[in-house]
Order: sequence, then structure tokens, then C-alpha cells
Amino acid sequence: MNSDLLSALSIGPFVLDYLRGSRDKGRVHSVFHRVINIFWTDGLWSISRSDVSNGPANVVTNLPISLDFTLYGIEPGTWVCFEKNKELLLLGRLSISLEKAAFWHPPLSQNNSLLPSALIKNNLSEVESWLRLSPRSPGLAKLFPHLTTLVQGSFSLPHPADPVVLLAGQSISRLVKGIYSSDKAMIEEGACSLIGLGPGLTPSGDDFLAGLLLSLTAAKRAFSVTSAAALLFAHKVLSDIIVEHSPSLTNEISSQMLFLASQGTGSELMENMVCALYYGLSKTTPARTAQELCSVGASSGFDQLLGILLGAHLLVWAPSRIS
Repeated sequence: MNSDLLSALSIGPFVLDYLRGSRDKGRVHSVFHRVINIFWTDGLWSISRSDVSNGPANVVTNLPISLDFTLYGIEPGTWVCFEKNKELLLLGRLSISLEKAAFWHPPLSQNNSLLPSALIKNNLSEVESWLRLSPRSPGLAKLFPHLTTLVQGSFSLPHPADPVVLLAGQSISRLVKGIYSSDKAMIEEGACSLIGLGPGLTPSGDDFLAGLLLSLTAAKRAFSVTSAAALLFAHKVLSDIIVEHSPSLTNEISSQMLFLASQGTGSELMENMVCALYYGLSKTTPARTAQELCSVGASSGFDQLLGILLGAHLLVWAPSRIS
């Protein structure tokens, strides 16, 4: 393989929209071992190594795991050009052919049928049983044992507690109360306290909100249950709040993740988890799908899973509390 020429294996729908837009140039935002982030006029998208999962704003290349993008001498600010007639991306001395890239179809964009409530509850129980056996507890994973009280909007932690986890729990409880009462101001207060909360490239609060938004994307289709109207309202309000406030409350990479979640899409691993819970479409068990998601980052997968599970709990356990 020519070290300066890579082939794209897959491409997400938002990348295609960006590249087909009015501009054919962007700049490198940041460079990591497995990912190059690119700022285009219409948004932020990524070029990734072969071991990174598909996503709506991601181009997965055939760069093997034995190599990384820092070896190409590409720095932030480097111009990125797209030669449409050749289907070729140019970044310094690195070229990436999009000619044979497969289009990634986000699972949540399909017309899926929601499982009966009893089966969703069984899937939740399976995932939570796996979590109780998991030796890891990074990020907001310490809140998993408190899911019941979070769904009740009555969260509390004994002191002293991890300040990030404590604040996250209090903010989630506030957010849930706002969802129950369809109180926009309360939802905004809880959500804005979570945006940018915690360390990392995608802070724990952002990962949680992204997971919750994708979960609500699926849950709001359940028009036959009492909670559906409130979940539909919550999804719309939460999406609007995130689009308005995340650019000023968190970093650009995380803000883009939240924007995509507000549009009802996210990484393949997140979407697979939502589909496993709600639609039973996973090729593996819900617990195995959760394990795959939780392998992402130091804590991102666990934090995203917490948001997904909370959304599912709001649908199947709490409709009687929603006014």
C-alpha cells in the first residue's frame, strides 16, 4: 500500500452533505493517532483509521492499526481539498480516495418497529445484569446503581462523593423532573448543567446527553403509550437547547457530537445499542452490544450507555409519572 494514498472504506451521510456543498476546501482541526478532525464550512467531520466505527460524520479508511495519522506530518490548520471529479481528498502529502467507499446507513434511520414494552424491559434487565458484573466504573458509570432513583427524579449520593458524578446525578434528576412536567425551563437547567461537564475530549455530561437523545429518538415513536407525548416534547426541547447552548459550553468536537445526536444519529456503536434495546435488531445480545459500546474511550461508552438506558427507563417504567 502506498503510504501516501489511502482508500475510504465507508462514508457517513453528513460527510457526503458537507463535501457536496458549496465549498470544496476545509482545514484540519486536530490530529490524533486514530482520527483526523476536519472543519468544513458546514460542520466538523472526521477521517479515521480502520479500527474506528462508522458514524454519520466519519470517513473510515484502510489505514491499518499498525500505523497512525501523526506519522504523516499533518498539523492543525492544514488545508484540506476535495477534488470532486476524482473523488479525492488531499491533506498535505496524504491523499484519500473516496471512489470505492461504501455509504453507511445509520440503523436508526430505518423504519423499525418498536418491541413490546415487556421485551424492552427484558433487554434492559440483561444489560443491567452485565453492568453489575463489570469490573470497570469510569466516568458516570457510578450512577448505574442509581438508575431507579434517577428515573424517579429523587437522586441523592452520600457525601463525600465524586463531585462530577454528584453534580451529574443532581442535574439528571432535575432534567427528569422537567421531562415529567413538560417544563422547558427545568429541562434547560438540567441539560445546561450537564453540557461540558467532566474531563476529556467528549466530557461525560455530553456523552450522557448524546446517548439520551438517541434513546429518545427511538422512544418517541411509541405513540401508543402514555409517556409518548411527553417524550416527543422532551426530545424537541432538549435538541433545541443543545443546538443553542453546546457551542458555548463545550469544545467543538463534543458540540458536533451533540448536534448530530440532536438530529437523531450517532456512532454505529451507539445506534446499535439503541436498536438492540428498542428493536431487537442487534446481531448479538443486548449485553454484548453494551460491552462493545463501553469499550469506547476511557469512559465515553459507559456515559453514552447511561443516557441510552435512562431514556429506555423513561419509556417503559415511568409513564404513570408523566403528566
